[in-house]
Amino acid sequence: MDASSVDLSGAWSQIWARIAPELQGFDLFLIFLAVAVAVVVTVKYIYDSRRKGGGDVRSLTVGLVIAALLAAPGLIIPLLLLIADGLIAIFIAIIGLIDM
Repeated sequence: MDASSVDLSGAWSQIWARIAPELQGFDLFLIFLAVAVAVVVTVKYIYDSRRKGGGDVRSLTVGLVIAALLAAPGLIIPLLLLIADGLIAIFIAIIGLIDM
């Protein structure tokens, strides 16, 4: 296996290109769900910070990341997979240099 054969983002793009047209309105539902998650997490963070003197930033961050993934699965997931492609290619290249 060479470093150029890894294409996770291309595979996701093909999957999403086939799924998205078949599920009319699904992307709108995901956006609505993402906004709801972002609002709930933000309100909870503000409420906790006012009540206890400091909110849990970790739950806010995780909630907003989940909201971002829900809002743009056709953009954010391929971007993350593109980064993973690069890291895997680097790892394979290093393994190839070690085997020599």
